[in-house]
Amino acid sequence: MTNPRRTGFLWALGATLGVASFVIPWKVAAGLGPSQTNTLLLLVAAASFNSLLSVAQQRSWPRFTRFDLLVALVLASLTLAGNLASANAISLLSPALLTVMQRSEAIIVALLAWPLIGERVDRRYWMGAAVAIAGLMILNDPFESAEIRANGMAWAMISALCFGLMAVVTRKYIHRFEAVSVNALRLWLSIAMWFLWYGVPENLGEITPEQVFYTSLAAICGPFLGRLSMMKSAQTLEARYTTLTLLAAPPLTLVLGFLLLDDLPTGREVLGGTIMLLGIAIPVFGYTRAARSTSSA
Repeated sequence: MTNPRRTGFLWALGATLGVASFVIPWKVAAGLGPSQTNTLLLLVAAASFNSLLSVAQQRSWPRFTRFDLLVALVLASLTLAGNLASANAISLLSPALLTVMQRSEAIIVALLAWPLIGERVDRRYWMGAAVAIAGLMILNDPFESAEIRANGMAWAMISALCFGLMAVVTRKYIHRFEAVSVNALRLWLSIAMWFLWYGVPENLGEITPEQVFYTSLAAICGPFLGRLSMMKSAQTLEARYTTLTLLAAPPLTLVLGFLLLDDLPTGREVLGGTIMLLGIAIPVFGYTRAARSTSSA
């Protein structure tokens, strides 16, 4: 495997660690305030961290081109639409089924990247994705609950489509914009759209310092470091591999939950997580062997 692509996989693993770590403080924050307020605090914290990093890197306030504004607006719109679709889905589906449906993003990205970017998909990828999703279904059985509704599944697919489009758009144009500053702009635009959608909530004065702390910690893990790592990965790695690597987040979350929250995983969760990691390894190792053969030739 060439150094640039190895770096891309390392960034993808960093994004996976961020996404997995995000769940821990986000779960704590969920018990401290309403979800709408937590979402706003999350976006504000992530936007602030990205802006501070951008200013520190460039040693000045970032200047945006028309193209930067357009990309940020598209990503912000997909961010808001994906989260709203997810919120509608979770009101109709069990959390387990929503998790599995949203992880179809790995398939959606592969299908979209082929016609839009020209990234062809081989059999190893489909095999690995199928094994990983099967492992996810063992880890978090979506059919354990009888709560399966067509409308909820449609909203879940719309959510996965939005987040998949974000990955493809980022991969297509990542070399034409600066990741940190545009990610900050995306988040500030998402905040503006949030207020346009919800208005000014009456319970803003009820926000507690503890709530701010845990939502900020979640923002550091997910929308800040996690999303930035995904963008960095997209510079040298195909979108489908970045998305497939993110499937390792659920089993990694099990490990972090045990270490930080003393939440012991069940035997089925361990089995499902192991199968997921095996599925991810199939195309990655196949990709590595093919790259070595090409290099040797």
